[in-house]
Amino acid sequence: MGLPVVILLALFRLGSAQMMSQAMVAQVKITDAPYPVANAEQLNQVIWTMHGTPTKEAIYCVSEAPVSQLRFVCTDCLEKNITDMVNVLNSAQDITRRVGFPAVTLKDIAVNTNWTGATIMCQAALNGGTVDSAPAVVDVRYLRQPHVVDSNGQSPVLIGNQGYRFFVECVRGADNICQQSGRRKTLKCNVQSNPPATQYRWLKNGSPSGTGAEITIGTEMIGQSIQCQANNGLHDESNMPLSQAVQIDPYSSAKLLKDNFQQLQSSSPFLANNRIEMNQQVNLGCQVEGNPRPIVYWKMRKPNGDVVDAACPQGLEGQYQEMPPEGARSANIVRLTALCSLRISNYSYSGQYWCAACSQVSQGEPECSPSLETPGTSSLTVQVIGAPSNSDAPPSIEQRGNDAAVLVHYCAEPMPRPPREIVFSVDQNDLQVGQTWENFHFDSAVTNNTVPNCYIARLTISPVREEDQYRQIALKLQNQFGSKQIPVSMDALLGGDSTMVGKISSWWVIVLVVVAALLFLICIITICVRRRVKDHPDYSEPKSKANLNSRENFFEAGPDAPRLFAQHPPEVNAYDLAVQDAYCDSRMSTV
Repeated sequence: MGLPVVILLALFRLGSAQMMSQAMVAQVKITDAPYPVANAEQLNQVIWTMHGTPTKEAIYCVSEAPVSQLRFVCTDCLEKNITDMVNVLNSAQDITRRVGFPAVTLKDIAVNTNWTGATIMCQAALNGGTVDSAPAVVDVRYLRQPHVVDSNGQSPVLIGNQGYRFFVECVRGADNICQQSGRRKTLKCNVQSNPPATQYRWLKNGSPSGTGAEITIGTEMIGQSIQCQANNGLHDESNMPLSQAVQIDPYSSAKLLKDNFQQLQSSSPFLANNRIEMNQQVNLGCQVEGNPRPIVYWKMRKPNGDVVDAACPQGLEGQYQEMPPEGARSANIVRLTALCSLRISNYSYSGQYWCAACSQVSQGEPECSPSLETPGTSSLTVQVIGAPSNSDAPPSIEQRGNDAAVLVHYCAEPMPRPPREIVFSVDQNDLQVGQTWENFHFDSAVTNNTVPNCYIARLTISPVREEDQYRQIALKLQNQFGSKQIPVSMDALLGGDSTMVGKISSWWVIVLVVVAALLFLICIITICVRRRVKDHPDYSEPKSKANLNSRENFFEAGPDAPRLFAQHPPEVNAYDLAVQDAYCDSRMSTV
């Protein structure tokens, strides 16, 4: 038995040694040609060039018998967040039969520019394990279509049915012709590529006009078109990618000519000191001109200094009335009147208003005069006056231990004057500033520094009691224009579910308990009566029937006598029993 075991062990060791030697000898390589692995050269870099979507280069994974299941794998795609390469690598075609040795290939694949820098390997299966090739780094080379942009990298303006436009400043002389003294404009040829572009060419009306990544133009280019070409060595010089054509037009900066602000402030519905009553209509107007067609932004500075968009249609969405050319004004200059209609519906309309004439000369921020952040020499100040009203902020509460402070926000101009024009009502008890009722104290009414013409009334509760959430509280306000009552839901502020639920949990609970006890007692009595009636059947049987039953019982046969039918228990009349009880009681009393 010992000899066969020794032979088996020797054979096993021999097989293992052969497998290890095969694994050590087997090679896997990534190459650019389908050569046997012994003659193939391992690629350290895989270059894919994009001309359109699919690449023209092909790569191969080659090995030798007895390996199988060759495949390409990406070792760091997950780390680099490259999600589309895995499916492409899995699409490799097996060409083993065609070339006579284990091989797969990737060709005519759709690559992505973000694959650059990813690492791939070729992997083969051998005796239950895997054999990997040396890694190769992917380099995707491409050059996209170039674009003409300004010095800030902003694209030209796209005008419907007219194409792309850039503008150069036009300062017109007495002859209405653009002077050369205007600011010149720098344009860039912007292109995305790998490797970076090194060759540029500019074309004026389709003809070469200069080289380099930038070009500076002035009024001499007005009415002309400009394009650029770029190359990074991937294209022939005669076939370099070309940008879109951009038309150069004269630029007359947008400017504000006049407005109607002063006229508005000196007429109805404005009152003295720029005051205006609520629910009035105000129509603002600004006349502007420029080329390209100017746009207007309406701005407002709040009393706290914040600058926001006024409640008017803005920019391209604005309301305009265009004026026809007249006098010495050039036909290229567009003059129009922008309109803004304000309905003064609340105190948030108080502030300083102005309009800004703007030129959209690129896809970036517009050039405006006056600034979007600071008004110019002309503006409209609006001071809204009216009856007290609710603020946008709802009533709130501040809790500290067993104490709380209720804060009620309101707006009014003029401000309600204490003590009579601002009052807290607590269960029909009026509290003026500084007064106390039970555990409620009206602390103060102070200005809200963040909202114009708005204030905060403060009611302190010390200490907070359970019944306070059922109080009926309201803030009563009035001024010369009207009055307002702002209710305060204590149930909501103190966290109660509802007033009705709170009341049920107090004295109504007692009523429900009493009703439930009465119902329970009635049920007990009903059950007892039903049991008694069951033990004493119908009281309506006549007395003679009771006597007859007694005689029948007297003549009744004994228990051993034969019977035709089963014997039923004698029927007992409740009325007879009651009579007998009364008779017995009378006899006993006689005795």
